[in-house]
Amino acid sequence: MIMEEENKKLEFYKTILTKVSFDRILFEKEFNKALIGLSYKDSNELIKWKKRFLFDKFQSDLIRKSS
Repeated sequence: MIMEEENKKLEFYKTILTKVSFDRILFEKEFNKALIGLSYKDSNELIKWKKRFLFDKFQSDLIRKSS
């Protein structure tokens, strides 16, 4: 039960971060709030997610600009 709730929190924060990703400052602010609200394990997972998300976002922005 607790694991399920923690997973819901992690997914909630990922959703919020995706929605605010248009603004780098707001993204970082929400990311830092998420780290405080998550368990150690989920915080590490969110850090990994952030790296993948920003890399993918950067790649897609580059592709759009070069087209």
